[in-house]
Amino acid sequence: MAQELRDAADYPHKMPSVRSLRRYIERWEKGEVVRVTERYRILYTRAFGMSDDELFEDGPQPPPAPNPNEGDVEAIRGMLAALMASDRQFGGTRIRRQATEYLTDVIEPRLRGHASDPLRRRLFAVSTEFTLRVSAMNLDTDRPDTSLTLLGRAASMANESGDPSLTAWVLSRRGEHEMHQATLARRPAQKAGYVDQALAYTEGAVGIARAVPPLGRAFLTTKAALAWSLTGNRARTQRILGDVWDAYERTGTTTEPSWINAYGVGHLRHEEARCYVNLGMGRHAIRSAEQSLATRTEPRPRAFTLGVLSIAHAQNLNIEQACAYGHELLALAAEISSRRVCLRVTEVLDALRPHQDQPAVTELYEAARPVLARCAR
Repeated sequence: MAQELRDAADYPHKMPSVRSLRRYIERWEKGEVVRVTERYRILYTRAFGMSDDELFEDGPQPPPAPNPNEGDVEAIRGMLAALMASDRQFGGTRIRRQATEYLTDVIEPRLRGHASDPLRRRLFAVSTEFTLRVSAMNLDTDRPDTSLTLLGRAASMANESGDPSLTAWVLSRRGEHEMHQATLARRPAQKAGYVDQALAYTEGAVGIARAVPPLGRAFLTTKAALAWSLTGNRARTQRILGDVWDAYERTGTTTEPSWINAYGVGHLRHEEARCYVNLGMGRHAIRSAEQSLATRTEPRPRAFTLGVLSIAHAQNLNIEQACAYGHELLALAAEISSRRVCLRVTEVLDALRPHQDQPAVTELYEAARPVLARCAR
């Protein structure tokens, strides 16, 4: 067939070799060629002596995209709220697959439907929020590549929503993705590369966030502070944290974006504590983490803050307190399906490693064994 296809061309000597054509035909027959170009469609019809319709008749067409209505936005937002509650209570593994299917089968087809501009923007806005949540769940279940792909989809949705705060949020999440990769990197040069990328994304988010209402701006700015804290630059990090609280003090002066309702001062204090831990400023981190812990009651967010508080006490040489908070973290980690909570357990143990001769640390290490074994599965 390859030779016949070549001979059907007006200028056979300009065609690919018979061997290359044979590979192309094999791919087409296996269904690996999704779209046959116009040039090859003509050659196939000549070689087979059949019409284009006979040879390339399309199979069953997918159903038309459903046109969204006013109730769709609220239904998706309700599903998002339930998804977030489950994620914070149990971790992402248990519900990630269902969330992905809902995004693919329910949400995205409606984005292709016809709607008025206001409804369309609201639909793309809530879809951006949903996609960001599913992306975070994939990162939390050790699927960074899928998480990154979803961030790309969220970026397109945010652009269609016309809401700059969502675009900034996607950039911040992209920066968080790079920071997560930096914590896993083993080579200093590799880690530095991830941190540089995180700085680029989070600084871009801060630039856009200048037009965002105060609480949203404070939330987005914490990510830039976190990225700078990974460089060890105390002055720059603390200056950005000052910008965070300057923005927070203006909260209530204008309407905030809907997505910020999922976050509050406890989240801001948690990120501040993470910055101070990264800078080795244990005393400051303790104060911020304690304030955060007072409001973060859901298991997964609380586990993260307990880990930060434990590390902060270790930095401040309060070893007994560090171990006490470490045990609280282990109790939650045993019940939550979260790769990042497991990483936080490891970070706590690493912070206490220099004090392994103390009985409290030895006891914590022993208690951590079954939890880490579960994490490894």
